[in-house]
Order: sequence, then structure tokens, then C-alpha cells
Amino acid sequence: MSLLDRLFRRKLGAAAAPPSQLDEPAQEPVSSRSVPRREVVHVVLRETMRQHAIPMDWIECRTLGVVQSGQSSGTYVTLIVKGGQERLLAYVPAFQASFRQALLRFDPLASEWLRGLAWQFDFDPAAPGPQPASEAEPTRSGDAPADADEELASDLQALYAIRDAALRPTPRE
Repeated sequence: MSLLDRLFRRKLGAAAAPPSQLDEPAQEPVSSRSVPRREVVHVVLRETMRQHAIPMDWIECRTLGVVQSGQSSGTYVTLIVKGGQERLLAYVPAFQASFRQALLRFDPLASEWLRGLAWQFDFDPAAPGPQPASEAEPTRSGDAPADADEELASDLQALYAIRDAALRPTPRE
């Protein structure tokens, strides 16, 4: 801004036109920016769960809006698995990739504001889980290998019999 502009604006005082919104970016609070992001995350999660046929009560979503050194804001997302852990655990990487792709389709700037995605599994301590190997039914250590060796020997014997029959010269009539 030149010196003359400064002088004239001071003299005009209130009559001067207010600066446009493009002159200075408005500093909106972090909470107002994080609300639309939170809603976007919830909508995309709900849609991704529907596409993968996951019941809505199996996964809960929590978001945390953060500001780093006043420069930029971001959001951390925590997906809490409430049910179906044994079935869902194997598909977590695929579901997460699908969720990220859907989020980027919905909001192309999501890669800039999505700071992290975490999973939390809430297991019911009263539910029966898999038994440790020490508590499992004791098996005789020699039975399994002996059965496998016997099966292998019988298979080899059958293969040798087939080979010998194929190599045996046929009698000529």
C-alpha cells in the first residue's frame, strides 16, 4: 500500500470501504473447520460400511481436530470395532484402503487434513476366546508325524505300482 493510500484512508476514516474478504483471509476457529470434516468422515464411513456389508453397530467413529503450530489444522480418526472382531480383523487393511479412497473421492483435499487413522478393538472380556496352546487338549506328540509318514508311504507305494504297471511290457498275442 502506498503512502498516499494510507493518508487518504486515515482522512476518510469510516467512509473508507471495508477491505474485501480476499484482502485478508478470515481466521475461523478450529472447531468450525473440524465440524464439516467430522461430518464428511462419518458420511464416508457409513457409505463404506454399507458397500462392504458391515453392520452399522460394529464400527464406531471418533474424530479429533488438531492445530499444529497455528499453521494448519488436521483431523485424527479412530475407528472403534465394537462387534464382529473375529470376522473383521482379516479385512481391516482392505477396508481401510477402501475408506481412504472413498474419502479422497468425496473430498480431494482429505490427504491434507487427514493426519492419521487408527483402529481400536473393544473385546468383551467375558466372551470365550481361543485357548492358548498350553491349555489346549493335549495330543500325543508322536501320533501326528507317524500318521503323516504312513500316509506318505502308502501314497508312494501306490505311485510306484502305477509306474510299474505302465512300464511293464504287454504280452504280444
